[in-house]
Amino acid sequence: RKETEMPYLAWSDELDTKIPELDAQHRVMIDHVNAVREAAASGNAASLQEAMQHLIDCVRRHFDFEEKVLESIDFAGRREHQGVHDDILKQLREYRDRMASASSAEAEELADTLGPWVVEHIRHDDLDFGPTVREWLRDAAPPDDPFRKLVGDN
Repeated sequence: RKETEMPYLAWSDELDTKIPELDAQHRVMIDHVNAVREAAASGNAASLQEAMQHLIDCVRRHFDFEEKVLESIDFAGRREHQGVHDDILKQLREYRDRMASASSAEAEELADTLGPWVVEHIRHDDLDFGPTVREWLRDAAPPDDPFRKLVGDN
């Protein structure tokens, strides 16, 4: 990619959950989506598989963190949110497997769906619980709770 070329997907303030660790993870996820898109455009199947696996690993770690957060605050929609995570990971693995035998054009089409998915996940899943986490930190979390360090003490 040329240095002057814009990335496929870029961070924007509308994706900010105001939870520093989550936002940092979201930024890394966006970087991985861009890497998948670049690998798909390159036509290099091995690079594409590697980039997809890195994305899957990143998303899995992110979901593990989120689920720990939701459990800590006893979030009412936690089980439903975990189900969404399971479905997303399954879909990402299916995409990886489909990309392994796809033509370059098909791989690019699949990669192009990842950007909107990440944005929608952040907007409609993660932003939903951001206020609950911040409220818990402000009103319910003990001052010495190690969880404060994970999400930032806002």
